[in-house]
Amino acid sequence: MLSRNGCYAKTSNVVLRRFDEWGRCYAFTPDEPEIYDLNTTAWFIVELCDGRPFQQIEADYLAVLGPKVGRDKANSQFHAGFDTLLQRNIISVTE
Repeated sequence: MLSRNGCYAKTSNVVLRRFDEWGRCYAFTPDEPEIYDLNTTAWFIVELCDGRPFQQIEADYLAVLGPKVGRDKANSQFHAGFDTLLQRNIISVTE
């Protein structure tokens, strides 16, 4: 697991294709060619990863989802989604 002290953003060469009318988003990772169907949790996390520090991304996610699904569930969803996005190289630490 990477340090949670860094700032995170969508990996520069990852291509996102949003289909708002269908509530879907796909991510293409050219370094290891794959297309991922992002669920709404993952999609939201990617949107939050715009160069912000990890703590801010987490806080912003919990502020939106915590009241809707409960803070513990939102926290669990966030960490699982964030880790998966990192593993798939959809988001990465910014320089």
